[in-house]
Order: sequence, then C-alpha cells, then structure tokens
Amino acid sequence: MKAQKPQINKPALALALFCAVCISAAMTLVALQLRSDSAARSGVPAEPQPPEAVTVELAAVGDNLMHLPLINSCRTDTGYNFDGFYEHIAPYLAGADIKAINQETVFVNDPSRYSGYPSFGGPTAIGESVVKAGFNVVEQASNHSYDQGLTGLEDTMAFWKSRPVTLLGVNETPEEALRVDKFEKDGFTVAMMNYTYGLNGYVLPSGREHMVNVLNEDGRPAMAEQIARAKAESDMLIVFPHWGTEYDTEPDDYQRDWLKFFNENGVDIIIGAHPHVLQPVEEYVGETGYKTLVFYSLGNFISNQDSVVKELGGMARVTLVKDGEGCRVEKYSLEPCFTHLSGGKYTVYMLKDYTDELARSHAKYGGSLSTAAIWDKFYEITGRPEGETAAPAA
Repeated sequence: MKAQKPQINKPALALALFCAVCISAAMTLVALQLRSDSAARSGVPAEPQPPEAVTVELAAVGDNLMHLPLINSCRTDTGYNFDGFYEHIAPYLAGADIKAINQETVFVNDPSRYSGYPSFGGPTAIGESVVKAGFNVVEQASNHSYDQGLTGLEDTMAFWKSRPVTLLGVNETPEEALRVDKFEKDGFTVAMMNYTYGLNGYVLPSGREHMVNVLNEDGRPAMAEQIARAKAESDMLIVFPHWGTEYDTEPDDYQRDWLKFFNENGVDIIIGAHPHVLQPVEEYVGETGYKTLVFYSLGNFISNQDSVVKELGGMARVTLVKDGEGCRVEKYSLEPCFTHLSGGKYTVYMLKDYTDELARSHAKYGGSLSTAAIWDKFYEITGRPEGETAAPAA
C-alpha cells in the first residue's frame, strides 16, 4: 500500500508567508529608525535632499515716454484711457513673474499741469493702464523725475503706492531710500534697484536728496554698501540704470564704467534705459571672473518720436533658476517691439506680430514702411544673426 502524500494547507501557508514578510518589513523599519535616531544623537546629519528647482521669469520693456500727443490721443468724454497702448503686449507678459517697465515721465493730479517735452507730466490714468496690462515693477528714476518738481514726485509716488506694484528709484523718506526692494517666489529672492544719471539740470531741494536715486561718483561707497546688503538679503540682483547717450545705438564709456562698478559689486543683471534707441546685449565678465548680463538699452517702448530706430524697442526676457547647484541666468532673449500710429491712435506690437499691411498704414511713413526694414535695423543694432532674437543658453 502506497504512502499518501501529506496534504498542504495552501491558505494557511500563504498566510504564514504574508506574516513573515510583514514581520521582516517591520523589523527593517525599526532598524532604520534606530539607526536614524542613533545618527541624530551622535550629531551625524541626515543625507540632504537636493532642493527642487525654482524658476523666475522676467519680462522688461523700455521707455514709457508720454509726449503730449500720446496723452491727447487717449482723451475720452469722461477722462483718459490708455489701455490701447498695451493691449497687444499684455499677452506676452502673462507668463512672466517680474514684469517691469521704465516709467520715463511723472504723473500730476492737476490737469492744468499736463505737458510734454521738455518737462513732462501726465494723468494717473497712464498708470492705471500700465497696471491693467500686467506690469508689476515700475522703474521711476529717470532724468525726467523732477520735471514737475515736488508735486510731480509726490503725486507719482502716492499713485503707485496705492497699486499692486513694486516702485523702484524714488523714495518718500531717507529710510525708504535705504530699502531693498525684492521679488520672492518659493524661497527664490530677487533684489531690484533703479538709478538715474541725473535730473536734466534740476536739483532736489536740500534735505530731499533721497527722493530720487542718482548715479553719483562720490556716492559709490554708499551704493556699494547698499548693493552688499541687497546681495545678503537675496539670491540674485537686478539693477535698472537710466544711463547712456540719447539716440546712440552703442553703449558709451559712462555706461561701461558703471557696468564695471556694478559687476565688481556682484550685480547679476543690468537692464538699461534712457538712450531712446535699442542697444546690444552682452554677457560681461569682469576681472574677477564674475558674469553680469547687461541689456544696455531697451529703447523706447512707446513715444511720439518719429524714426524707425526710435520707434523700435525691445522686451528683455530672462529665465532665472535656483536649484541645488545655486542661482543663475538659464537663458535670455531680446524680442523687438514697435510703436504704431494710425488713425490718431498709438499702440505697440511685438515685431513678430507686426504685418506689412500695418506698416504701410503707419501715419508717419507715407506707406513706405516695411517689416523687413524694421527687422534689418534690429539685427544691425543688436548684432544678432538674421532670424534669431534669443541668445545661447547662459
């Protein structure tokens, strides 16, 4: 008689195996916890985890230059509306975190003081439309900051401080002049500063020198201290200087001298204004090896000036990254834009959206303007290869 094979209770065996696995996993977790606790008690730090990358996108445009014909073109039955200036640009700001504009001219609350060149003053409705378009950083230090005296400065600051923007370059008090303006996103802090070369010969009253940040040779030690403090409080630093020679498409010695100073003090990005024309972009490396990305001039954003080179502006686009390797400029570009006038109305287009039909309708060129002529001027000034606006990855 053959011996019978023992019968295996399969459900019981499966349960036993499952329990064994659970016990083993639990013992492993206990061992790991004991090891972690032991390491903590012994002062051995846990292995650090690399931080996730944080990206800050910057978009900046040039001179919001309010000549009187621009102001008059936006008059309505109930006041002024400047939305049309920015309607074609607003979509290109939507994806940016920092959206900066150089507000070349000041505001005045008294309509009798509205004026154009040489001493500008316009309605606060300009600022309303700037905010509506999406701009959230305003550079207000320019050679026209004191065109309307203390009234213009005070009216302008009061307006901007009531709106959701970071106001650069002008200050109500000496204490405010020492502040470090910052943009913060998920632990990534970008500091921003704005200075002008001068005030068109105007002089701020004694005791009010703090009201406009001015590039001053004698003031360089104080500026270096403020920059050092900004560096200590942030991850990267941007300076917006109002500098250079009007209508010169090449940077001058003054700009290069201040660039050297800013670079030596650790400024990461410079975005310039004032010449009213575009100038090139450069990755400047100083004697210490420190790199500063400099847009020498973004030209006019909108104005009543009347030549292709003066109506051709630029939007600086910069991607900043903070990750386990540090903080850096990841990539950048200079995208051209153009002021258009037709039917008594002004507006700005990105040049890639500007058509030959629009160009022929421009009121200042008698049907002779073409988009090719504008692109040619852009490539001539910037030195970029034809068809390219973006720079290689930094």
